[in-house]
Amino acid sequence: MARAKTPAWQLFSNDPKQGEDGRWIARSYYNDESGIRHSVKRSGRTHGAAKQAMHNAVAEAEKRSQQLKAEAERLKKEAEQAKKAPALTLAEVAESWLERRKPAPVQIDETLQSGTPPTTQIRMQTWISYADNLRNHVLPKLGHLALTELRTPHFEEVIHKMYDKKTLEGYRTADMAKQVLSQVMDYAVRQGHRLDNPVRFVSKVPSRHKVPVKLPTATLAAVQDAVRVRQPESGVGGPRPTSRLSDVVLLLQGTGMRVGEGLGIRWNDIKIKDAMVLVTVSGTLVEKEGFYRQVYPKSSKSYRTLQLTNPVLLEMFRRRYANKTETRTNAVFPTRNGTFTRLSNLRTDLKKAMKIAGLSEKITPHTFRSTVGSGVAEAFSDEAAQKQLGHSSPETTRKHYIQRPDLVPDYSSGIDMNWLMED
Repeated sequence: MARAKTPAWQLFSNDPKQGEDGRWIARSYYNDESGIRHSVKRSGRTHGAAKQAMHNAVAEAEKRSQQLKAEAERLKKEAEQAKKAPALTLAEVAESWLERRKPAPVQIDETLQSGTPPTTQIRMQTWISYADNLRNHVLPKLGHLALTELRTPHFEEVIHKMYDKKTLEGYRTADMAKQVLSQVMDYAVRQGHRLDNPVRFVSKVPSRHKVPVKLPTATLAAVQDAVRVRQPESGVGGPRPTSRLSDVVLLLQGTGMRVGEGLGIRWNDIKIKDAMVLVTVSGTLVEKEGFYRQVYPKSSKSYRTLQLTNPVLLEMFRRRYANKTETRTNAVFPTRNGTFTRLSNLRTDLKKAMKIAGLSEKITPHTFRSTVGSGVAEAFSDEAAQKQLGHSSPETTRKHYIQRPDLVPDYSSGIDMNWLMED
């Protein structure tokens, strides 16, 4: 007759024996639920302590087994539910990422028309650019696809079809799409939806080659003449013309400031001395997420104080200071209501003035910035231009804001041509 099987988790004979050192040692074995035999050994100072230690060891083993069994059941149920649940699409994950990345609202002081971002997250204008790029250019083409189905060729094709080599349009859109999609897929990996990021292997988007513009002196003079305040025509109604456009253009031509920095200058950023005006760039205007003056400039290097000694700039600041009125913003170039002038309005006014003057060249605030950068670099150095423009590195200045002169200086004294003189 076959021997009865020992029940699971029950010890066989385990009578402890006393060793030479006086401690009691118990040895035995037990079967688990699968019938696998496990040996066990425990000791104690007394016969009872050694026996109890054996029972405790088996109880712990049974507890661990039950926990592992429960965990396996849970994972099995989750896997079954995952198979039944619809697959996540790129659009769903992208929208989740956008919501996670959305910065906290800027705390705006309506009286001073100034705003302070509450955290060091990305700025709202950057987030808006991300959202527009995804929703307008990426998700209409890829958003319906399941996240697990996406491979590098999907992204490669869509991204590189966003630009046109003939018209030279769309390069920035394609480059931003690649950056944003890479962040979205990194997020998918962190959330456990993917094991890899296929966007990392998409080939590089070409950069459109743009030559920095340096306006000649005659063009700068023509621009200043075009924006100079005109006398009102008789019989024509409306508000009287002001010198604001002319003065702002003069400031941009003489300093290379970003237009948001120039329009955001307050009188407490200005110190007027006899032969010098000190202008501290301490903030910039922001227009995408509401209109306000951000209480710090674009980057840490952008915070700077410029020493202005040009007589025309000195006269402009003295005239404005003499005619200033107290406003809640303390803006140097305020609107009639005392608020900061919108960047879009100034660009529109400048464009109209150029059209009326019949200037064919494309003139923007950015044109003045590259003109100043090129001039300072020629007269001093690339590093000097970087400091003047408030860039984080000279490389940015060299790449986008310095036009190299066509005429190469005479270096012939360093070239050995004496061999031509030999008989």
